[in-house]
Amino acid sequence: MKYTLVLISLLAIFNGAFAQDNYDVDLIPGALRNRANSCIRNEETVVDMRAPENVMVTVKRAITVFNENGEDEARLVLYYDKNTSIKAIKGEVYNAVGKPISKFSQSDFSDMSVADGFSLFVDSRVKHYLPNINQYPYTIVYNYEIRNKQNLIIPRWIPKPGDDVSVERSSYTFISKPTDDVRIKTLNFTGEPEVTIDDKQKKMIWKTSNILAVKTEPFSPDPETYRTSVQIAPKQFTYYNHKGSYQNWEELGKWVYNDLIKQRNTLAPTTISMVKDLVKNEKSDKDKARKIYQYLQEKTRYISVQIGIGGMQPIAASEVDRLGYGDCKALVNYMQSLLKAVDIDSYYCIVEAGNEKVSVDPQFADLAQGNHIILCLPLKGDTTWLECTNQKIPFGYLGDFTDDRLVFACTPEGGKLLRTPKLTAQNNLQVRKVSLNIKDDG
Repeated sequence: MKYTLVLISLLAIFNGAFAQDNYDVDLIPGALRNRANSCIRNEETVVDMRAPENVMVTVKRAITVFNENGEDEARLVLYYDKNTSIKAIKGEVYNAVGKPISKFSQSDFSDMSVADGFSLFVDSRVKHYLPNINQYPYTIVYNYEIRNKQNLIIPRWIPKPGDDVSVERSSYTFISKPTDDVRIKTLNFTGEPEVTIDDKQKKMIWKTSNILAVKTEPFSPDPETYRTSVQIAPKQFTYYNHKGSYQNWEELGKWVYNDLIKQRNTLAPTTISMVKDLVKNEKSDKDKARKIYQYLQEKTRYISVQIGIGGMQPIAASEVDRLGYGDCKALVNYMQSLLKAVDIDSYYCIVEAGNEKVSVDPQFADLAQGNHIILCLPLKGDTTWLECTNQKIPFGYLGDFTDDRLVFACTPEGGKLLRTPKLTAQNNLQVRKVSLNIKDDG
């Protein structure tokens, strides 16, 4: 009996040792090495929504870097602020045959302010680590844990982050209470998640494997059309002590308006009198709006502000009026307040700005979509759009940064989806008329 127990113990130790992940590069299938600068050997993301104000995110990620062009995938960048705390970080680096060559912990990370060069105020910080390895290939393994004091935006699962990256294994686990109501959006995922439910929790697991790298081509389609992803949006949420619930764009728009915008549009009586006097000779609402827009361009300038809920909530209109600057949210809110002073309605609109025409998803409402704010004036028979961060563009002109896409308008009645106008060749002509008098001698 004694010898049997010893044998079982030895077998357990033996099996435990060989149960460790083997990061020998030769074990990567050839198909996953083709056209790849790096390969995600294994990634396990667990999001545990214990409460709306307590969401734990645990990640284990192992990446093999084949060459210098794959270094970006080896880089770990973690942002944090008063709403997000990094609880633990550790990891190891392995050589080509899978032997550990170094370890690192949170003390090895650089820690700096997120100074982007154009934000006046920033309270976010970033921890950053990239191993100093000059022999390829190598494998780096990260383990980290983050606590979020909000569940308005849940981390999205994108197992394949780029074209030149292959994926051996990746999984995403979402844990919540059985009674929690969440909406789920999956793109390009075949099959169903593994679901287990007991009295205390509901667990959903998505898994994928053996995703090949592809060559990056000019004018390739939007990655959203072929990239696997999972996005989760809880119905009940907490964000910087703001609580709410939503299941669609209408409900979300009402919350944004009532909680983030409504109390920020007050102007001083002297400013209101000034605006009314400014437009007293204008006949139409459009002419009044044009005059006020010119005033906005002359008085204000764009400066980003990223403090606390300032990432989503505009600075008060009275502050912009006093200081003469603000970010896109603040300047739109200020322009909206100036228009309100002369009884002109307008909509605060969230848009995904960029060279690619990306619309908000009509079927899935959440605030993870959108990166810019513009203003819509629903003038009778002549809807007009305003870009409030540019001091030089004409009234009513958006440009190709925000044209021809669905945007999310936040109104007292709730959210609405509107489409910005499309820039056509006919509307982008430069016409020159020249009168010439040619003499007989040429």
